Amino acid sequence: MQSFVRFIDAFSEKVGNAVSWLTLIMVLVTVYDVLMRYIFKAGSIWIQEAEWHLFAANFMLAGAWTLLHDGHVRVDIFYAKYKPTTRALVDIFGTLLFLLPYSVLVVWASIPFVHDSWAMLEGSSDPGGLPGRYILKTVIPVTFVFVGMQGLSEIIKNIQIIKKGEK
Repeated sequence: MQSFVRFIDAFSEKVGNAVSWLTLIMVLVTVYDVLMRYIFKAGSIWIQEAEWHLFAANFMLAGAWTLLHDGHVRVDIFYAKYKPTTRALVDIFGTLLFLLPYSVLVVWASIPFVHDSWAMLEGSSDPGGLPGRYILKTVIPVTFVFVGMQGLSEIIKNIQIIKKGEK
């Protein structure tokens, strides 16, 4: 189990680091777009769609990394006051009742959507837009597989907290 946890955590960390470079690329593309549109009056559908695609990929692929670093939003009015073992129990049940079922649902529901997109090699519907929209749509199930795997890692770590009685 420990090797699974180490593997998943390391994988999520590597994906998160790679996604951080997407953020830099997205910022550079956005700056270029703004300069071209507002200074040179030369906008481009292609570059605007590149911004959207980079933002979507960045936002989605960072999900598992965010879970690894406990960065997702939670209402912690009570949670922050709980003992570490109680927090671990809450996290286990939350992952089992919400995160994992939702991840499975999104993967299951998005597969036909992604399949159809690949079947037609879907691109932008706008003239001058980006080709390869099917690649971006593929990120949806991939993201939730990553998040689900990280959720399993978090369950294992929380079980260890309960067994040890500490955090």
